[in-house]
Amino acid sequence: MNKKSHNKKRNVGIIYEQLILTLTDALVNNDMKGAANAKRIIKKYFVSGKELYKEHRLFNSLADYHITDGSLATRILQEARSAAVQHNKFRLNKEKSQLIKEINYVFDQNFYKRRVKDYKKYATVQRLLNNWREGSQGDLQERVILESQIHETLLTEKALPKIEKTENASTLVVKIMTEKFNSKYASKLNETQKTLIKNYALNGGTANFDKTLNNIKEKSLKSLHLYERTCTNDVVRSKIDSVKNQLNELNETINSDTDMAKFLTLCHLCEQLSGDNNE
Repeated sequence: MNKKSHNKKRNVGIIYEQLILTLTDALVNNDMKGAANAKRIIKKYFVSGKELYKEHRLFNSLADYHITDGSLATRILQEARSAAVQHNKFRLNKEKSQLIKEINYVFDQNFYKRRVKDYKKYATVQRLLNNWREGSQGDLQERVILESQIHETLLTEKALPKIEKTENASTLVVKIMTEKFNSKYASKLNETQKTLIKNYALNGGTANFDKTLNNIKEKSLKSLHLYERTCTNDVVRSKIDSVKNQLNELNETINSDTDMAKFLTLCHLCEQLSGDNNE
């Protein structure tokens, strides 16, 4: 089999993961413009009715699902092949070109340099989808090898993270967010911050998101009251009432990335106050 070069810019799994990683970095670094751009592009191109959305769902079924039965995995491959050839190839290629064009316009070339942990697997899945769509024009030997590799992937157990998901949250998003925070940001964010930003990235959080934010707010106020009793710095004490007022006025409903940044800061403040109160 002559191995073809893989265009990662046209790989739906890789490009989607890079968008999620871009959103994550922007939120952590308080880059509201970058976060807004990443979210806007995701919502524009990965929505029901788009060929990219259809391919992305099919991509996930091959890359991230765990099947324990070999015959079932074979049937899934057959069903996936039938679904792949039904995609509108012309529309799909046009949407990918538009997506790449917009990413190039909004972000610099460092966007494509973001490392993708499962690059090899994603490349295999995309090459198989492309091969299926080529039909009789496709490389039969390549198809057999790729199908064998994906069959093995389906039978490989995946350690999926235990994160509360909304109905519209894809498995891939959950996996990406968990891996991202556990590797790069584990030492920079406390557990509350990591939980908040994971849920926020999953289409605005969970059903209990507002309740979680309210609990953070109440915990911060309690910690501030305790800190006030032991604070001996007159300058700091003079500013505590102002901080309390700002906390009381803080809305528990997240309406923007700026609101999210405020709660991430609040989580950090709460952790610091708790530490001071325990000394």
